[in-house]
Amino acid sequence: MARLTRIESVAPEALTPEDIAAWEGFTSRRPDLIGPYFDVRYVMDIGQSVPDAHIARLYDEQGQVAGYLPYQVRGRTLQPLGAPLTDYHGVIADTGFVMDYPLLLRSLKANRLEFMGWVGEMTADNVHARTIEAITQIADLSDGYDAYLARQKAQHHKFYKNVGRCQRNVEKDFGGFAFSFERVTPDLLQWVIDQKRQQYSRSGMHDVFGCGWTLNLLSQLAKRQDEGFGLRVGVFRDVSGPEPVLVAAEICLMRDACVHFWFPAYAESYYRYSPGILLSLRIMQHVAEMGVTQIDFGAGGECYKHTLTSPARVCLEGTIESRTSLMTVLVDAVVALSPAAREKLGGIRLSLQRRLRTIRACETEPKGKRDAFQALLRRGISRLRTPAPTANDIAA
Repeated sequence: MARLTRIESVAPEALTPEDIAAWEGFTSRRPDLIGPYFDVRYVMDIGQSVPDAHIARLYDEQGQVAGYLPYQVRGRTLQPLGAPLTDYHGVIADTGFVMDYPLLLRSLKANRLEFMGWVGEMTADNVHARTIEAITQIADLSDGYDAYLARQKAQHHKFYKNVGRCQRNVEKDFGGFAFSFERVTPDLLQWVIDQKRQQYSRSGMHDVFGCGWTLNLLSQLAKRQDEGFGLRVGVFRDVSGPEPVLVAAEICLMRDACVHFWFPAYAESYYRYSPGILLSLRIMQHVAEMGVTQIDFGAGGECYKHTLTSPARVCLEGTIESRTSLMTVLVDAVVALSPAAREKLGGIRLSLQRRLRTIRACETEPKGKRDAFQALLRRGISRLRTPAPTANDIAA
């Protein structure tokens, strides 16, 4: 069993052929690191765009490289490399590697490690750890698309009955949408980003593409032309008129038999046809024929995912700190002293923590930080003023 004793930080582009071979060896021996976010090509590609991007080489007692941890620095905080876009994160090492988190924070001159989608074991002694569990949502195509669809229909009959009605309406009104599964072009990427930014504006969520570098990250990934790895996009077009019209697109990140659904978008004018759901199913049908066996929808998230997937592995969200912040102590005290406020404060706290992590990850310039934190404060005050739902409201 290897144990961390020393850390060396290098830039992603400084990874050597020996590093790449060791990295690929670790992931090949860890079935939980199957996804594209753990591929060394992903890390090397996005490292060209992420501000303050680093790779920690992790050495064991024998002075051998026993693992890697990709990360980005935001002040005195360590985050997953590519956060908030990177959905999964963890130590790239063999099972059983013993991570020393106090040593990690000291060596990298940080007070905190924060993460979402942490995959693998986490034993954090001598630090303040606060984690919650999230369940990864997976569509299992290992028996083929037809078998997958039959299982889902049996469990969610009403949902798939509505899907069938939407598909019939598409056929009746447009003669069907034209489908393609292709590489991501600059025009397609910009269309998806435009739709996502409009969505963020409507919902009040932080615009993760307003900072610029996140769009550069996706553009850099789109340049890679490896077979079986990189960005792909499933597209629906309305071809019933004189010119094709983009209806929906889903940017995916793939690695061999695993595809991660990353950025879905659709034109609001086609909303009543549920084009996003129809496109997800059509992509799954297509990639199953290519040999893909697993579609990853991420952990948690929108309710519709549960009708398309099955629960899979557990991953973690939270923070590890060398010392507890004063704000954390104060909030803990308020929650402990006010049982009536515990549920509402807990929900608000988690929501604001997630938004704060996103802002910290995205905004590296003073103006961006200032504007984002002002919006965060307004949203927090608004939520505090909103009455908590009653049992009757929830039942309705």
